[in-house]
Amino acid sequence: MKKSKIQKWESISTSPIDRPDWVHPQSTAFEWFVPKTGFKVDPSQSPTCSKYVKVNFNYKFCNNSNATDLIWNLITKDLKSSAIALIESSTSKRPSTLVGFIRTAFEVIDHALELRIASNRSPKILTLSDITKGHIKSFLEAHDLVAMGIHVSALNAELGSTVRNRKNISDKIAMMDIPSITRKALIQKLKDRDAAASEREFDSAYELDDNDQALSISTIQNKCTDISYLHITKEHQEYQFEIGKHEITDMLNDVSKGFTNKNQTPLMPTNIAFHYISHAIKFHRDYAPSLRKYIQDLDTYYTANILSKYAKSTIRSNSHIFKRQVLEAVPMPNELKSLNIKTYGKCSFSRGKYESHADLRDHISTRELIDFYAITTRILIHTFTACRLLSASLLDKDCLTLSKMDGLWDIKLKIPKSSSSNELEIIKRPIPKVIWDFIYDYISFMEDRHPGMASIWPSDTHKDVDRDERVNRKMLDQYSDWIAVPLIDQKRWYARPHQFRRFFAAFFFYLSEGTDIEPLRWMMGHIEPSITLYYADISTQADWERETLEFLTAFLEGNVGKDVLVDDDLEEDLSECSLQVKLGDHALLAEHLRELSSHRNIKLKILNDQKIYIYASK
Repeated sequence: MKKSKIQKWESISTSPIDRPDWVHPQSTAFEWFVPKTGFKVDPSQSPTCSKYVKVNFNYKFCNNSNATDLIWNLITKDLKSSAIALIESSTSKRPSTLVGFIRTAFEVIDHALELRIASNRSPKILTLSDITKGHIKSFLEAHDLVAMGIHVSALNAELGSTVRNRKNISDKIAMMDIPSITRKALIQKLKDRDAAASEREFDSAYELDDNDQALSISTIQNKCTDISYLHITKEHQEYQFEIGKHEITDMLNDVSKGFTNKNQTPLMPTNIAFHYISHAIKFHRDYAPSLRKYIQDLDTYYTANILSKYAKSTIRSNSHIFKRQVLEAVPMPNELKSLNIKTYGKCSFSRGKYESHADLRDHISTRELIDFYAITTRILIHTFTACRLLSASLLDKDCLTLSKMDGLWDIKLKIPKSSSSNELEIIKRPIPKVIWDFIYDYISFMEDRHPGMASIWPSDTHKDVDRDERVNRKMLDQYSDWIAVPLIDQKRWYARPHQFRRFFAAFFFYLSEGTDIEPLRWMMGHIEPSITLYYADISTQADWERETLEFLTAFLEGNVGKDVLVDDDLEEDLSECSLQVKLGDHALLAEHLRELSSHRNIKLKILNDQKIYIYASK
């Protein structure tokens, strides 16, 4: 975008007419609603729907002042100018980036203000030019929980089973003498990642964060990127932020040792993944046809015999009676009787106290089964397309198509372009026809219930709103307990969508002899093959030990179409195994390998698309 256009936005007022067209017209001076993806704004849509995110310029500082106060006018004016310049110049590819950028900018200002107050100096932080290198360095250091002597594991133990909401955690750490930004980071660290985790039937079999002490390095890297945006856009500020990108990078390097590397998405054990996938297919094959017809019959009866005959106030005050009447009046298909459907619509107090998701196996509602219909569709989409969470959430009712070129059954996905374009790219990926049909029937059912739906994930609770990811996570937890996912040491693997994507990569690469990495890279929408190999790497997954032994057997029998490199320390042991291969004694070979693995921790490391390294530790 030309500089003259950016300057135009800086010189104008903040009235709705004058804002850039990627800001929703119903935005205010201190709350901008921008598209979650791309630039297109539909004025007819509510800015609070799931397609928009809020850029909040109303920040509360440590001295209880607000960014809306007149004293902060110079800073907020320059931040708005920088925000516009960041997008109009294409420095940042999407307006939604502004959410984190503005939040980080205010956090830095707040930290600088807090430092001055703590040193009994006048809180003279009125412009971006008042921010110094010392402020930035202190801001970054304030995120290093380990260096500050904060023992997260001890705090976790003290909190125990306490509900991990903001208030309870704030009360626990209230007496700690730490900066505000550290307090915020610590609260986030101690909060349950899933608000409804306490309703799970079992503890989780894995932790997303193996290091419960330090923050991820990606957290602080993202904040440094946001801070550097202030300098990149400084020519559009009246009072310029003077700390350059190289200086920020140097400060990041100085503090980076206190942070952990971002953990790789956990790889589901094969039996767990197949349990999820097979039950999702079973739901669509065995239950969905009858469920669609049953719910349609229930709705028809409710409309004809309840809605048309009683006042809304009467229905509200006697909803449980009317729901029971509907359920008793409409015959239940035999295919659904084993599901224990005992409530039409949403469960309220009809089920009694909700102890855990296991209760769903004894008493489930039609609303919850619709939720499971949606979540099983998501599982199938992630499994058979290896798509990202964003791509799945953006699917619309026209996402299914038949390829005219090759006759394959395709699904249309929106993914980030590999070029510098600001828009998402629409790609097509082939899926099995049976899965295509399952998704088609699901979309038809949802469209009938929600005419004009924007995506295929409409909320059954709020009109014209999609299910958000927090709700989806809870639904997936409920589904995990409902289908009784096999336990691992009395714990349950509560899957997340991205894990199905990684399972696809690992399973595809690991079980495809001689397969080039390119088909998998194409399927996953990666720019670089190295990223695909990172997804497919199973060398660190203890749950794949059985598959590792199967791979070794196949390798020793000469059935692996890849270049396998064996560590010198293992070569002698594997040479002994090769004797059993020559003798044709497969049972003895398997026994020898099991004996070897009981004394050695054998690992596979994928080096590239055609080379695999076998090594071991004692």
